[in-house]
Amino acid sequence: MYNFPNTAKTPRFLYGAQLRWIGSDTDWGIAIGRFYSFAPHLCYWTWCYLIWLSKDSASAAWISADIAWEEDLEPLEGSPL
Repeated sequence: MYNFPNTAKTPRFLYGAQLRWIGSDTDWGIAIGRFYSFAPHLCYWTWCYLIWLSKDSASAAWISADIAWEEDLEPLEGSPL
């Protein structure tokens, strides 16, 4: 792809950031990885994060980690970016 490396925007969140899904009070965790990928639902390339779920998250009963698009995440209240 022409100029692919130059088109990547800077990631919004750093490794170790405490994040939650926007509007969710049930699932949150720590960013432990990220990758740049094409988001078909957005029709453009963007960051996707690997989130290690908190043991207190509702989904932690059946899954340890999940992925989420940058646009679907926000910092956990009281947590720095």
